[in-house]
Amino acid sequence: MRFLITAGGTREYIDPVRFISNASSGKMGYALARAALKAGHEVTLITAPAALKPPAGAQVVPVQTAAEMFQAVKEHFPKCDCLIMAAAVSDYTPARPARTKIKKQSGKLTLELKPTPDILKWAGRQCRVCNAHHEPKIIVGFALEDQDLRANAERKMREKHLDMVVANTPGAIGTDTSTLHIKTANADWMEISAAHKTASARRIIRMIERLTQ
Repeated sequence: MRFLITAGGTREYIDPVRFISNASSGKMGYALARAALKAGHEVTLITAPAALKPPAGAQVVPVQTAAEMFQAVKEHFPKCDCLIMAAAVSDYTPARPARTKIKKQSGKLTLELKPTPDILKWAGRQCRVCNAHHEPKIIVGFALEDQDLRANAERKMREKHLDMVVANTPGAIGTDTSTLHIKTANADWMEISAAHKTASARRIIRMIERLTQ
């Protein structure tokens, strides 16, 4: 299979040297890329900045912002069999980023933010078109939830037309191990408890492979 995997946390620039981001390490996305490669698949990894060594054998596409990640996904999506959106894409970006460094002043600084493109929702819509033309693709999304984890993740799965959703809590950020809750379209929830992300990634890739059988 040809996997398209996103990883890391995007940066949304306020001015040329400052940005809004999140604490995502990219570890899960990179682990998924390595697991897919070890299983014999082709991998394109679209990665926001991460202090990780790129997986050997993957085509690596570096990006910084949500807009850049969206553009990269749109470019590579037609050639993939499965998209895994493991990246922590910023929900908002500055509406009018400054062209030069903002100088410190004595008063308050107010930032106006606007929503970023919903990459996963776009992919789900595209996938419906692909399926209509007998070119099925598998779409996998991640959901980070601090309340009503399964209910919110399942809502995301329905609204964005996902084949699989992987849900976890903010406690998973930056760690090597985490507990994952996974649901596919026609199955009940399953839980992978306190597993290393390398092992969890292998489980997820095997589940995706079974969806194609």
